Amino acid sequence: MAEMTFEEAIDCLKLVLGVDAWTESQVILQSPIELDQGKRIDRLLVTEIRSAVERINAANGLNGAHLDWGNSYEILTVRNAASVSRIGFSIREIEEISSFDENGLKFSIGNPSLEFSLSVLREVDDDETAPRASILRVARSRRRESRLSLSFSGASVMTQPGVANARVLLGDFLPLVTLKVESAKPRNDFRQIAEAYLFQLAYNYDASYRAADSIEHLITSSRVRRRGRAVDAAMDAPRMTYNSDLVHHYQLAVSADSPMLQYLSYYHIAEHFFERVFNDDFVEQVRRKIADPSFSLKRAKDIQGVIKLVTSAQRKVRDEGGVDEQRALSLVLDKYLDLARLNNELNTHDPGLIDYYKENSPSFSENVTVNLSGGREVEVKTALAKRIYQTRNALVHAKDGARPRYFPFVNDSELAREVPLLRFCAEQIIIENGKVI
Repeated sequence: MAEMTFEEAIDCLKLVLGVDAWTESQVILQSPIELDQGKRIDRLLVTEIRSAVERINAANGLNGAHLDWGNSYEILTVRNAASVSRIGFSIREIEEISSFDENGLKFSIGNPSLEFSLSVLREVDDDETAPRASILRVARSRRRESRLSLSFSGASVMTQPGVANARVLLGDFLPLVTLKVESAKPRNDFRQIAEAYLFQLAYNYDASYRAADSIEHLITSSRVRRRGRAVDAAMDAPRMTYNSDLVHHYQLAVSADSPMLQYLSYYHIAEHFFERVFNDDFVEQVRRKIADPSFSLKRAKDIQGVIKLVTSAQRKVRDEGGVDEQRALSLVLDKYLDLARLNNELNTHDPGLIDYYKENSPSFSENVTVNLSGGREVEVKTALAKRIYQTRNALVHAKDGARPRYFPFVNDSELAREVPLLRFCAEQIIIENGKVI
């Protein structure tokens, strides 16, 4: 993308603030912005704008959604919901957090920087019929109602009498939220680190945000839900990165209003590993059969036994149209799930759930109770896989017949009690597959 000039930056400011003229030191606004207590602002500092232009031109990967300077990064984030996650929660109230280790990472989320605001304004269309014009409509409306802005009640917007901090002023008008990441050393994985932070945000606050790929993502919105963990304690900086596909399924689940969509989205996280664990298990079966001291390469019946094992497995996969999903789910849980942690999470969330799963089964599935706190671990995980898999089948198969069926809305309250069980399993799967930064 071509470098931005100072004149282009002024044109961007005109779109929202209105600019009458500029001198070597100040930009004069077309009409003053009236504040409380008789205060007003009518000027911006040229030095602040020129500095922002230099920062824009020094960035790599400028595509309207992120700016990358090598050791710092800013990316547009889009909330996956129109509602907040819990009473009183605001993304702009989360304090800056840092990782006090060799990575030296610092995160902050909220209003965009001046350079990011200008770069987005260069991408928007002033045509009222264009989708991107919605950004300008919101910004101009906020400018007209500037007296109502909480940011203007303090002194942060004014650097001196009559002169505004352009970063605060423009950032408060634009309907943008960005995530800023700073590193003690240059990095090429800022996108993954940003997604790790957003996963941690959803994990702790139920605030589901996604990293945008373009400013077109500003035009859409999704949902936010469920419980937050970090109510009484500050959220730490992420120390791992996670598989993007898994994070996106998790964010969809956290943001969804429908228990059915939540459940299926969490299920997809486990399903991601079905083929891998199933194949690994099959390879292990063949390896153990060959490694058994009773096996001999000189005996035809031993070789035929291996062939029979392979043929049987292939036939089963062919007949079922893929891997044995319930078996694969059991293998995923066996590999990644810590039952003690699952019990602790469930007990913290709702002390009655463990007994509920032990004594009750959803009406839309067969008798699939599971005693999470008793029995051998392999038996518990097998029963858990059966419960999860049958519940999933009830959601995706709606054939009329003798089998129990799930009825949307009618069975939602029952299904909602199954969601925490699968959510906590899915979270462990994501975390167990994370990579330390």
